[in-house]
Amino acid sequence: MSLSRKQFVSATALGISAAAIGLEPAVADAQGRAPVAFHILKPTQYDRAAVLRTLKSGGANKQVFQSVSPLVIAPGIASLYLHMQNSMNAFEFSMGTGKLSTLAVVLGPSIILALNDSMWNKYGIGTAFNLDATNDYYKASSNLNLGASPDDPNGMYQDWSAQAVLKRGGKFFVCHNAMTAVAMVIASKMPGATPGGVLADFEKNILPGFLVVPAGVASVQQAQEYGWKPFPII
Repeated sequence: MSLSRKQFVSATALGISAAAIGLEPAVADAQGRAPVAFHILKPTQYDRAAVLRTLKSGGANKQVFQSVSPLVIAPGIASLYLHMQNSMNAFEFSMGTGKLSTLAVVLGPSIILALNDSMWNKYGIGTAFNLDATNDYYKASSNLNLGASPDDPNGMYQDWSAQAVLKRGGKFFVCHNAMTAVAMVIASKMPGATPGGVLADFEKNILPGFLVVPAGVASVQQAQEYGWKPFPII
């Protein structure tokens, strides 16, 4: 599959065009519009109850992180998880204001962070983004011991993984619309693949701890309505 990171990033922006998703001109309609459609999830088509429980939880200190690009700051370290850990560490160990609840909404190309290794292998996600071959960013680098010293470089508070964030109670939402867009891009580049087939694959291979939401942009707004304070886009 020949698929560049630029095509992924462009394709999963909300204003998708035929050129952005890399479709051949013949696939667009007579007006040059790409056949882009997002299934509008009904409340019974995702775990709405779990989403609402998450939004209503969290206590006094709650922060929501909006992640669009799967930025990596060092091998095996995703910027999103590092930011979440750093914020929780500051609240818990430095500021004296109580623990911080964190929620990340992954949308745009960042939805690849929510996919397991079978999807990374099958669709060449690491190669497309110049990332690790598998989703190493999810996997803990520590033994996840909550009793570790905050300054232990091998302890969980210096573990920049999704599993470490989850161990501390962090939550993750993944945008179904962005999953749809990325599936469309992949299908356009893989002979025999269909957008619906790739999307169905994604839906069955979401990592533990990630909840699918209809639209990430709406979930960021909804989180704020439940008292989660926004962190600028990562």
